[in-house]
Amino acid sequence: MLLGLTTLIFISCEHGYAPGDILKIDGTKGVVVEVSPDKKPLLLMSLDEIENVDADSAYRWASSFSDTSWHLPSKSEMERVKKFKTLININLEKKGEKPILKYHTFYWTQTPCSESHTYACGPDGIGCYFSTNYSPYYRARAVKTM
Repeated sequence: MLLGLTTLIFISCEHGYAPGDILKIDGTKGVVVEVSPDKKPLLLMSLDEIENVDADSAYRWASSFSDTSWHLPSKSEMERVKKFKTLININLEKKGEKPILKYHTFYWTQTPCSESHTYACGPDGIGCYFSTNYSPYYRARAVKTM
């Protein structure tokens, strides 16, 4: 495992990363969302996702990763994901991975907008949605800030 992480660091120093590149950290695969000017990953999003969940279940799921620095994205982190989603999806689809924010999917954030509503990101942007909506279109992916 350590060899894999060491290899990733070496590749990063040698070539750098771009949105859509895939990394494996502590057993979890993530897609690079955003990079620094020197091409180091700043934000990763998990390739794993769950479907048909309410906001509380999404939060608990994202908090259950073995590396506890993975979490349900905040509204601002999800805005960063949305900013790079086209480039990310081109790269994910090339690699045979499931795209993000495609079609009628909505991804929960951890940011509440009222006592019973939470921000979620969908195809038309980020809006305030009822937290207990059970729908196949409401999903979650965890993020990790590097």
